[in-house]
Amino acid sequence: MRRFKVDKVKNGEAFLRGQEARHALKVLRLKKGDEIIIFDGEGKEYLAEITAASPTSVKLKVLEEININRDSPLKSILYMGITNKLQKFELAIQKSTELGVTEIVPVICQRSSNAHNIKNWEGKLRRWNEIVINAAKQCGRNILPVIHEPVRLPEIENNTELSFVLWEKGGKSFKDYESYNASSVSFLVGPEGGLDKTEIEILKEKGFKPIYLGKRILRAETAAIAGMSLVQYIWGDLG
Repeated sequence: MRRFKVDKVKNGEAFLRGQEARHALKVLRLKKGDEIIIFDGEGKEYLAEITAASPTSVKLKVLEEININRDSPLKSILYMGITNKLQKFELAIQKSTELGVTEIVPVICQRSSNAHNIKNWEGKLRRWNEIVINAAKQCGRNILPVIHEPVRLPEIENNTELSFVLWEKGGKSFKDYESYNASSVSFLVGPEGGLDKTEIEILKEKGFKPIYLGKRILRAETAAIAGMSLVQYIWGDLG
């Protein structure tokens, strides 16, 4: 059954608006009387029935609450270096959402050359939030990850129990930390070309531990997906 994001449920009613309404009416051809799944992005999910529709909104009646928790118990933060090809960055946040990430922090690194020229991130953040919503709809998550405004690497604040930075030039393996108990884990992935050694030193001072994924050089988006998969496998609920 199709899933849709709503802003809130009040008095047993909810509405699809904007892109969600257009997708329901024009793409899926849903109509009055059809049943759908809705979620509010904060943990609630419902079975609902379409009771009325206009070109810009769909009115819904809640039939029942669905009590299924598909979100990871682990608080995980992806610090993702902004790639010069934004499609790679967007793939990383899409797949990380599916894997259970809690927060995503776009990071402007030395080699994020295109990002240094962007002054207004409002449009990019709007698009990235749409990607997160669509990924959550697909994978069944009820709580949306938070996407923060981009920060420069030296401004990163480290607030998790375990923090890692993926570095192709050396470090320990995730296996070396399997015995650590942690309810919050973060890791950082650099952009194309990786991180400069001075950036690694800055991150070490902030408590980030260098992690080496193996002999093969991974693309930035692949490293992010692999890292989130390992973090959720060791400390979260994957597998």
